[in-house]
This record gives sequence, structure tokens and C-alpha cells, in this order.
Amino acid sequence: MIKIILVPLDGSERSAAVLDTAVIIAKRFDGHIKAVHVREKGGEPFLFSGMPESMREQVMKMSNRQQDEVTAAVREQFNSFCKQNKVKVTKKPSSAKGVSASLHLLEGNAGVVLDHESRLVDVIAMARPAGHRLGGRGVGELHESLMMNSGRPVLIVPPDWKARRVENAAIGWNDSVEASRALAITLPWLAQMKKVTVIVSKKREAGVEDVVDYLKRHGCKADYHVITSGGNVGKKMLAACKEIGAEFLVVGGFSHTRTRQRLFGGVTSHLLANTDVITVMAH
Repeated sequence: MIKIILVPLDGSERSAAVLDTAVIIAKRFDGHIKAVHVREKGGEPFLFSGMPESMREQVMKMSNRQQDEVTAAVREQFNSFCKQNKVKVTKKPSSAKGVSASLHLLEGNAGVVLDHESRLVDVIAMARPAGHRLGGRGVGELHESLMMNSGRPVLIVPPDWKARRVENAAIGWNDSVEASRALAITLPWLAQMKKVTVIVSKKREAGVEDVVDYLKRHGCKADYHVITSGGNVGKKMLAACKEIGAEFLVVGGFSHTRTRQRLFGGVTSHLLANTDVITVMAH
């Protein structure tokens, strides 16, 4: 079951959209939204090491002031969200029925802190990274780090997504360990869908009926859809979702080595940069 949803917050409209999506998920499962904001630890940047002490102090004060403003915006965003959606605010995940949420204001390196905070959650919900490139800095790096280190699926909310309950799902299947894990982790969702379609390339078609049978055994209304092999598989997968009306896509992340993804691209990198449907990735 999906009981605890981790949502990293930065006070932006993008993180507000993720909260709106998280509450839809929480309502499905009487879940808890664990909202986390990480205030980066202050430190003297190397570039400022040659500056006079008074100037360094001014820079640090300015940085701290900006972080105070972001923290205040996050707190306001969280409180407004809970009030608007009638979500019960608790200090930690609640076992009571209904949707609850807690806000955790932490300090440290964002990647390290979020890796730790993700250990005891069921899914991590994040906005689709802006200007993503694998191995890059910023939000894209956090997506990659969490997917590789948390052991939990990462749910990507695309820009301009209108939060709603979706009923038509698709699974990208390539017979990898990552795809198998992604399928197993999302079974509670898939069993609630009105339709689940396994998207498979022509060269994997021979074994796809076994995947469909497995899903049916778990109560899913399943079928499959074949796409051509080769080329940009991620692009073809999104086109297939549009063709069959799927608004929820499940895939295994980084089925190939990360180095190969960086050099040649891949399904994971394409979806992180371009997905226009709710996408759940698991490594």
C-alpha cells in the first residue's frame, strides 16, 4: 500500500503542483504526505576566500536572508495547502484513516538529507526537472540521486499537470530487473485502475502475455501494446500513452548503466526531460 508520500518543497509553484498531486494519491490510500524542506548549510564558498572578512559576512548574511525567505514561503505554502484541502496536520505520519500531512524543516546537503528521509516512505513525488540533463546540478541531480539511492519509486509530475485521479495506466516493459521492480512496487495503484496496458517493443512481444497474465492474477484489467524496436524508445513510449489514453506511466529507471545513459541518452533521460503524464520510475 502507498501510505507515506515524500514531497520535497522549495516554495515554488512547481512544488505546489506536486502537493496537489500528492493529495490525490493520499486520498486513494488514506495516506500521509511528508513534506520536507532542506535549508542548505551555510559555508564560505571557495570563490569568496580572497574577499575581506567584512564582505564575506555581508554575502553570508544575504544568503541567510534569502534562505529565511524561502523557508517562510515553504511554511506558508504547506499551511495554505492543508487548509484548502482540509488535510490534518500532524508531527509525524499518522495511522488514523483519512489524509494527513507533516512539515519537516531540515538543514544540510539537500541530496544527503533527502536520501535519508526517503528510507521509510512508499513513494517520492517531485516535479519534472527543468532543463534536466543526467549528471547535471540542481533538481535533476536530486531526481537521479533519489532514484538510485533511496530504494523507493520516484513519481514525476509534469509541468501544467492538472491534479486529478487517473484511471488508465501503462507500463514500459523491457524484461529488466528495474521494470520488474517498478511493476511490483506500483501494483496497489495498478489494481485500482480501470485499464492497464503493457507497452513492449516488437522484440519483447513474445513474452508479454506472461506479464499481462501476472497483472490479471493481481486483479488488474490488463492488455498490451506493441511499439517498434530501436530509435528513441522514450519518445515512442510517450506517443503510445497518448494513443491509448494512458495518463500514468510506470517504468524501470536506469536499466542501462548511468554512463551509457549520459553518453547516448536513454528512456530514463528522455522521460525525465519530456514526460507529459504522471510517471513513476524505480531503479
